[in-house]
Amino acid sequence: MLDMSRTAGVGLNLRKLRTAKGMTLDRLAGMSDLTRGYISLVERGLKAPSIAALLRMAAALEVNVAYFFDPKSTASPRYTVHRHQEEGAIPLQNGSFGLTALAAARPHKSMEPFLLRPPFKSARSLASNEKIQRAFHSGEEMLFVVSGRVAIELDGEELKLEKGDCLYFSGETPHQVHSLGRQKAEVLVVIAVANPA
Repeated sequence: MLDMSRTAGVGLNLRKLRTAKGMTLDRLAGMSDLTRGYISLVERGLKAPSIAALLRMAAALEVNVAYFFDPKSTASPRYTVHRHQEEGAIPLQNGSFGLTALAAARPHKSMEPFLLRPPFKSARSLASNEKIQRAFHSGEEMLFVVSGRVAIELDGEELKLEKGDCLYFSGETPHQVHSLGRQKAEVLVVIAVANPA
């Protein structure tokens, strides 16, 4: 089920920043290697963006990813605490994909932590051999499986990870993760940003 209010908040912040910088959808699409349609859906709150998409748009707009979740965070607090039931932490979900920024209140950080609930591989994509878009971004990435099981396709190789398993790799390697089994997995994803905004 799409959480429209929370997804819309991120999209609204994205649109406000893009228009404030005088950037068209086409220009942002070209600079972030995303499609105009994808960015439009994100801005309207109809699509939850992936981590890679958030990183690319943030780089193109010269801001930290935290801006999309909390545009008022300017001063760097000494620390941030994410509470499980915290309203300020914006989870994005669209029924199959869930993403929560865990340190949105701290801008200009060199790491971006997220809690990811990857989707199951759809029967439609398996049946039709539909090309699945793989993520890639600058920096390095670490995945730690908090619960469940996942498969990650890493540049053509599939690795299966279980609760407690950890994977570290270059974010520039094309990758995609999906849940395995009956229950959706939870994965801690930490991305080391090469040049934080």
